[in-house]
Amino acid sequence: MAGEDDAGHAEGERVPDARPRPTPLWALLSRWLLALEAWLRSHGGKRLRNGLRAFWGLIGVAGLVLLFGPVINPPLTFEDITGSAETATDTWIARDFTADYTLTQDAEGRLQAEVVETITAFFPDDVDESGIQRVLPVEYQGHALNPTLLSATIDGDPVDPPSQTTSDRLTYTLDTGQRLSGDHEFTLRYTLQDLAYASTDDASGDDIDLLEWSVFGPSWPQAFAGLDVTITMPDELASHLVRQPRADIAWLLVSGGDWLEPEEDSPPGQTTYAFTLDQNIPPNAQAWFDMRFQPGTFTMPGPSPLFLVQTFGPVVPLVVLLVTLLFSLAARAVAWSDARGRPWFVAQYDPPKGVSPLVAAQILERPRTRELAGALDELRNPRGGSRREALIAAGRAARRTGRVGDRLRAGFAYDLAPERRRQLTDGFRRVPRGFVRDWFLLAPIALTLVQWGIVRQLSFQTTLAIVWWPAAFVLVSTAISLVVISIALSARPLTREGALVKQHLRGIGVYAERTSLLERATLTDPLLPYAVLLDDPRDAGNRMTAAIDRELGGDAPTARDWRTRDFVTWPRFTVNALAILLVAGSIVLAATVTTPYARSSTFDSYDVDVPGALYTTIDSVSVDATLSRDDDGRGRLDVTERVTMSIDDDASRPPQFAQKLPAAMDGQDLGLSVTGVRVDGADVPFDVTRQGDLALVATRMSQVLTDTHDVEVTYTLASAVTAAPASPLAEAPGETVDRMRWAALLEGWDSWGTQTDGPSPVAVSITVPDDLAALAETAGWLREDPDTAEDARDWKESTFPFGTAVAEMGPADYLEDPSPSDYGTITETATQSDGATRHALTETYGEFGYPTGSSYDDLGAMLEFPAGTFTGPDAGALARDQFQRVIPFLLVGGLALLVFVIAALGVGHAIVRSRRTKPGTFRDLVWRLGPASALAAVIVFVWATADMPADWAEFPPLALMACAAVAAAVVGIVAVRPEKRVGQLLAGRGRLTRGSSPGRKGRGRH
Repeated sequence: MAGEDDAGHAEGERVPDARPRPTPLWALLSRWLLALEAWLRSHGGKRLRNGLRAFWGLIGVAGLVLLFGPVINPPLTFEDITGSAETATDTWIARDFTADYTLTQDAEGRLQAEVVETITAFFPDDVDESGIQRVLPVEYQGHALNPTLLSATIDGDPVDPPSQTTSDRLTYTLDTGQRLSGDHEFTLRYTLQDLAYASTDDASGDDIDLLEWSVFGPSWPQAFAGLDVTITMPDELASHLVRQPRADIAWLLVSGGDWLEPEEDSPPGQTTYAFTLDQNIPPNAQAWFDMRFQPGTFTMPGPSPLFLVQTFGPVVPLVVLLVTLLFSLAARAVAWSDARGRPWFVAQYDPPKGVSPLVAAQILERPRTRELAGALDELRNPRGGSRREALIAAGRAARRTGRVGDRLRAGFAYDLAPERRRQLTDGFRRVPRGFVRDWFLLAPIALTLVQWGIVRQLSFQTTLAIVWWPAAFVLVSTAISLVVISIALSARPLTREGALVKQHLRGIGVYAERTSLLERATLTDPLLPYAVLLDDPRDAGNRMTAAIDRELGGDAPTARDWRTRDFVTWPRFTVNALAILLVAGSIVLAATVTTPYARSSTFDSYDVDVPGALYTTIDSVSVDATLSRDDDGRGRLDVTERVTMSIDDDASRPPQFAQKLPAAMDGQDLGLSVTGVRVDGADVPFDVTRQGDLALVATRMSQVLTDTHDVEVTYTLASAVTAAPASPLAEAPGETVDRMRWAALLEGWDSWGTQTDGPSPVAVSITVPDDLAALAETAGWLREDPDTAEDARDWKESTFPFGTAVAEMGPADYLEDPSPSDYGTITETATQSDGATRHALTETYGEFGYPTGSSYDDLGAMLEFPAGTFTGPDAGALARDQFQRVIPFLLVGGLALLVFVIAALGVGHAIVRSRRTKPGTFRDLVWRLGPASALAAVIVFVWATADMPADWAEFPPLALMACAAVAAAVVGIVAVRPEKRVGQLLAGRGRLTRGSSPGRKGRGRH
């Protein structure tokens, strides 16, 4: 075997064969793996190995059960709860449920609760039951409650009920041992601890200690007719309450509750809260009370062991997979690395015995020069053809060698070549079978199934983990599993024999380098196929191309048709890359960019997701603004808004005031600054959240309010004047002007979003200095001018000049005596003082709405000035904003045009030449870039029109272009068809890549 002796080597010094030292981590992990493998082999053979395989198989089966089997501890469904109401009389019924809670703090400040429950149970005559079961929680919000039973009675007689504990529940069985009928009284007296937990107040956003306790516990499948709950605590503890406690009861979608007041007959030094319910309630109802204390009121315990398991248990498979990945990488780097040959090797001038160039390519792991080596070996003894044909084939292989476009084909051919397996049968490489490899193959599959199953099970449960990304966990665990399995399956380290052959081959490379073999050797030199394997692929290809072309002479035929069907030229690569980028770019655009055609719904401006805002009604509104020019020449607007707000008596949360204000216009920031929010003259906390061109102002009140209250909001628009197209009333409509457009109340103000009746009265005023008013081209109340377009959406924004509102928007002339209660009223005044004029508009609500209801959307004023009057208006930002509105047209139209051009090329090719087209750039252009462009056009179309009403003028042309793009792509695909002959496999084309080099007498095995 080659490499066993030094015969046939050239004289010269020995070349050291130093192996790179592994990192300390890889070395340590590999030592552990080898020790584990040795220990397992010494303690059991095939039986132990099969047992471990069965172990991972069982884990995989468990994962499949979790993934496809029933949900463990599923929450009650709607049908479960409604069905329980129909069978309420099939078991005992609680006539009365009384629960008395006494809250205290121990010496460490931890919350303690003593609970006395009295249940009056009625047992119908047809029910065969001898007692009741009471289920208590043992875990709550990561705290161990440690329930301790103090006493229990049945009809006044003490009993010692047996209990059953699970991971999260404690069940007491109060049983008499005989069938019961009629009414019986059961009592339980027990203690709990650490019921409160640190949380955030959903009203104020402040940190709190929250006690939110379910009276019935984790399971209450009984109907009941009466509920009486009291909570007693020391006055000092009650003083730490952030707001009034609240009690609620719910069954399915029906719920109700009330804020609790201290009981007048509370014991001295104690505060008692109570709530009762005298109503028949079906089974599986929920009743709870909510108490919010200042942060730090209670000393919180550490997380319980069960909580840690429930929280971090779902990520255990992922962690184990990560550990497995580390060990697999260490195994590949060290434990499964190639065996050592000699510490040195020498230059060689003879080929290795019994090793063909194609096998040598596998040993050296040279996929890019493998085909060239085989072709050169074929030249020495051509099979089934002339030497010239073999030279042409070798020349074409040389031209492909080392090129980027051939990398994929060469890699597939290398992986699928029969010599890859022959290395194993010839003993050059080995498969590292054993316990560790079984672990790397079976554990990832089993653990991934478990990870998928856990995610599926937990999707039905309450999320406990602070960080819980189910999709990420599943994707990461799956990716890690694929990597580990690929490492285990692809590991084929060299044996000692293979390492010696590799050193022999490297010796040929040394000899070729010293003697310039590639430049001087003849094409029939037996070392040449091996030498090209060790040279740079592109350099080797160029040298062999030149040598073959010299021997062929004349017009080298190798310069033609050397690209294979799957050779990726730069044009072909560009076409395919562009197809991928177009689709990916359109998806990123749709996911990250807001469409310029966002729907403008009547209720959008008042659609606020603020807890507590739903329980408020706006009775009246007054908004006063003052326009000025600051020292920098910017237009400034100072606004004070006063609102009368009524609060629903049934509010279950602290009420909040929320309103959206304009913050940007035409791509220009208005410099909004909310300076204060006051309720009944007192400052209250609030948040300002930017939402596109609007800003949401929302209070964060933590106190419970009722009845009616006055709200005052003050804000400033530091850049109230922006660049905008002039209105139809301006001297030059459409030209860019400095515009002050102030929307005191946004679209939907006439119902404040969802109110049945609009606020009344609604008063809006703006004070304008006379010197600025003199510069204005137009000034008046906002309107949309119906004379500017047929479609209401295209009406251009204009104004009713100040002083004309009553005449323009008052009751119609044909109404002889319009009733204010039917049509509302509108009044306008103008008051001059201190060199400024205050224009005021006041409306009242009638049965048919407001007098101005059909005149405009926003309620406010607009003044237009010649461009340059103010500092700050940005005409460039206006142009960019206008350009954004045509971007969808440019994108969809451009993509559709590209598809049309590609389809036209395809049709033209089919007419002029042939519909049958071989693989290459042109076919990829029609089959891939065309459909990808059409798909991108459809994605952009959907993105642009997803929230667009169908009657908008932009919709039809966008839809037409997208549909035309799809149709053109289909036409192109139909016009350009593949060649009839079946393509050959990537693993080989022709005789040069079909297998190893041809056998030759005396050459031995291949």
